[in-house]
This record gives sequence, structure tokens and C-alpha cells, in this order.
Amino acid sequence: MITVGDLSVNYGRVAAVAGVSLTALDGGTLGLVGPNGSGKSTVLRAILGALAASAGRIMIDGEEARELSARDRSRRLAIVSQEEPSGLPLTAWDSVLLGRSVHLSGWQSYRAEDERAAEQAMRETGILHLRDRSTDELSGGERQRVLIARALAQAATHLLLDEPTNHLDVRYQHELLTVVAGLPLCTIVVLHDLNLAARYCDQVVLLDRGRIVAAGVPGAVLVPENLEPVYGIDVTCTELNGVPQLLFTPR
Repeated sequence: MITVGDLSVNYGRVAAVAGVSLTALDGGTLGLVGPNGSGKSTVLRAILGALAASAGRIMIDGEEARELSARDRSRRLAIVSQEEPSGLPLTAWDSVLLGRSVHLSGWQSYRAEDERAAEQAMRETGILHLRDRSTDELSGGERQRVLIARALAQAATHLLLDEPTNHLDVRYQHELLTVVAGLPLCTIVVLHDLNLAARYCDQVVLLDRGRIVAAGVPGAVLVPENLEPVYGIDVTCTELNGVPQLLFTPR
């Protein structure tokens, strides 16, 4: 579980995040949504430890995140960022196996248990058939699955995703988030697409200018009275098979 209490993060004199509190539960998927500059990625980076909080607390499984060693934090937290070519001559297998490096010391070689963990992670994400392919030859959706498999091989209990669907087509967006939503991890994902958040997230936090506008189940948060003032666009909400569906009309 990840608990954020009254978090504030400043960039110089500018408050990027102010007074944000949220709880991401084990086995659930929490979505951070909001317009550009609302503080979504800042919250994620603060949890990861890449940004220092100006105020507030971040707890990971009941422990202060700032008191965890870098090694311990890297074992518990895995990050998947926006899809980008690796630029390195790695196969999918090599990339996933890198997730085991946090469990090794010095120049220790990969062990049989590391290879078993990597193979299992690739099976769970449906990419074992890609093990010998170069990551730069894979589609965007396949590369994102490789990164998620790496996180699983890492044996992290918490998964942070920063706009993982940003460069993917519709099919791969849904395939990727289906995998993510089915993982038995504590997951926080930054999403721009509100309909994806409505379908795949158990809880949603709507941010605007660094503050929380609304938080709760998608059907309660992703409603016109919350979204229209934040995005400056007319919103119509319908429902399809129990899932909120949003339609947008420019003003």
C-alpha cells in the first residue's frame, strides 16, 4: 500500500503540488488524471523518490519512504515511463532480466532463480515468444509489455506508470491496461485518456493546478460537474456495460 499525506512539491518558488493526499491499495489500480501541468507526474516522481517533497509524508507499506534505503526502495517500487526506443542492443529477454539486478550484489552473475523469475514474468505478460527479439524491433505495445515484465521480474510490490499508453494505438492501449489491471500489485498510473481511466482504474484522483479536485471511484469522479471546470470543455457522461463513457464537445 502507498499512502500520501498532505504532499507538497515546489519547483523553486512555484508550487507544483499542494496538499495532495491519496491511498493506493494492494491489488488495486489508482489513476492520476488531469490536464497538462496539473501535477500528475510530479506526484509519481515524489513517490519514486526522484523529487524531494517540500512537505507531507509518503508511506510505503506503513514505512516512511524517505527512511528506506535506495536499494530497498528500488526493490519495492518499479517504474514504467512513456514508451521510447531503448537505443541499446538488448533482446527482450536481456531487458526483462535486468529487473533482477536489484537482487544482486556487485558483479554477481544472474542465478537460476533470476532466470526463472524473468521467464515467469514474460509468461504473465504474454511476451515469452519475443524473448530473442531486439527491443528496438518491437512495436510500442510490445516494448511496454517488456517493461512491465521487467517490473514483475524485479519482484516489486508496487508499480508506477507514467503515461504508459501515450504513444500506443487503441488496440495496444487496451491490451496494455488489461495486463496492468490484472496484476496483483499496488499500482498507480498517470493517464490522459479519461475513458481509459474509467475502464481500468479502481480509484481515480482528478488533479488541477497541483490540487485534488475529486477522488474516488471513476463513476463518482469522472462526471461533468468535476471535469468541465478543469478541462474547459463540455462533457456528456453515458454508461456502457457498467463503465462510464465520456463524450467531449468543444465550447
